[in-house]
Amino acid sequence: MKKKIILPIAVFIAGLCSIVYELLISTTATYFLGDGVRQFSLIIGVYLFSMGIGAYLSKFIKDRSLLFFIIVEYILGFIGGISVPLLYFLFIQVDPLTLQILVLSTIFVIGLLTGMEVPLLTFSFNSVDFKNDLSNVLSLDYIGGLIATLIFPFLLLPFVGLFYSSVIFGMVNLILGIVLNLVYFKKEIKSLVLGSIALISLLCLVIYGGTLLHIWDQKIYKQPIVEMVQTPYQKIVLTKKQNDIRLYLNRVIQFSSADEHRYHESLVHIPFSLHPNPQRILILGGGENLASREALKNPSVLQIDVVDIDSTMFHLAKTNRFLKEINQDAASNPKVNLISQDAFTFLFANEDKYDVIISDLPDPTTEAIARLYSKQFFLMAKRNLTKKGVFVTQSGEIYFSNTVFSCIKNTLNEVFNDVKPYHTYIPSFGDWGFIVAKNSDFSPSDLHSLPTELTYLDNEQARQSFKLPKDITIAKTKINTLDHPVILDYFIEDWSKWKSDFLTNTK
Repeated sequence: MKKKIILPIAVFIAGLCSIVYELLISTTATYFLGDGVRQFSLIIGVYLFSMGIGAYLSKFIKDRSLLFFIIVEYILGFIGGISVPLLYFLFIQVDPLTLQILVLSTIFVIGLLTGMEVPLLTFSFNSVDFKNDLSNVLSLDYIGGLIATLIFPFLLLPFVGLFYSSVIFGMVNLILGIVLNLVYFKKEIKSLVLGSIALISLLCLVIYGGTLLHIWDQKIYKQPIVEMVQTPYQKIVLTKKQNDIRLYLNRVIQFSSADEHRYHESLVHIPFSLHPNPQRILILGGGENLASREALKNPSVLQIDVVDIDSTMFHLAKTNRFLKEINQDAASNPKVNLISQDAFTFLFANEDKYDVIISDLPDPTTEAIARLYSKQFFLMAKRNLTKKGVFVTQSGEIYFSNTVFSCIKNTLNEVFNDVKPYHTYIPSFGDWGFIVAKNSDFSPSDLHSLPTELTYLDNEQARQSFKLPKDITIAKTKINTLDHPVILDYFIEDWSKWKSDFLTNTK
């Protein structure tokens, strides 16, 4: 009777935990190594392959299947529990290639052990009705997997975080093994001690996790952290050193208060000066409201719609004292409407027209962001513009990431009648590029007068920004589309090349 109750529960928990480990490691690898499709594809492939090996090996230990299942739970619980903390530690200790190998090695071991679980549990039922037992075991295992895929994005990632989710589910595996050990093998003291030691180790990680994460964060950001929030979409971190406030999204810097005015003044006021009377403005991204701060300096502006997928960024823009000071309380201005929505979805559904559309989106480091630089995205932006409307997008570093910069311009050329690149040097980032587009011809000489209260930009500087350095050319690239997001490959190739050079030069 005990077996009929406990073993089905064990099957469900085993299926739940193993999928959670896979999702945790895939997400962590994407954060640290980028290219989500590549990471998930590699990890899922290695995971399934090693599960097959584990399932095959299980037939050699079927004589004491339940005891071996318990041992598997101990090993799997410990390795799965420390997997994310270990990857966090390795991220700041090893190079990306080594980290990739270790990620795949970790998921291989987890997959190998996971592959043993269902066969060992099936053998342990010891019933003549093997087919029925097998179907019951598999159904419960699959149900556990489904629950894992539902709780991961909606509960674990936003509210528990990767680090603690890994440790907690490792403890769940270990507790399952200990319970089965106590119920069926009370005399197997060695295995019970093994499970208990592993459980105590993970419990220590829970207790001291906050301290460990704080030390790790300080090694990553190198400046005191004043705000840190994990949302369903990203990890938001604000740091402060003296008067320099910096915003990081998933550990990638978004701005430094020391020089962000150069970026935002160039992003906003140059396209504004190409429109005779900009009244309705759309800002895609820019949830911290620094772009809307600049837009409000133009007296003709009547309405600014800011579309950002993460509502938490809007909340911080309104409530965090550092952000409020930098954005000059723009997020609370009555002219500013904050819309929590995906930029692609918004453009597709929107029927209103805007005089200026500003794309203040992150660099195309993932497939989800790469689509926001696609021909289809730009076509929707064009459809949302008035007849004299102006579109502008940030376009990355023009020297180290020239192929990405070129790809954005070449893609925009497929959509708009006239497209022109310009640039601004930003000490925190480098020589940063922007591309402005209209449905009619224009030239830098068409620029109107700029607001007088700007810190960096003036009329002459604005016109000179369209003159690219002699060593910067627009490379021939493929067009970035939804079906073929080449810009992601360009981004990885550009920065991998230069990162390799930097590492070589420092040796």
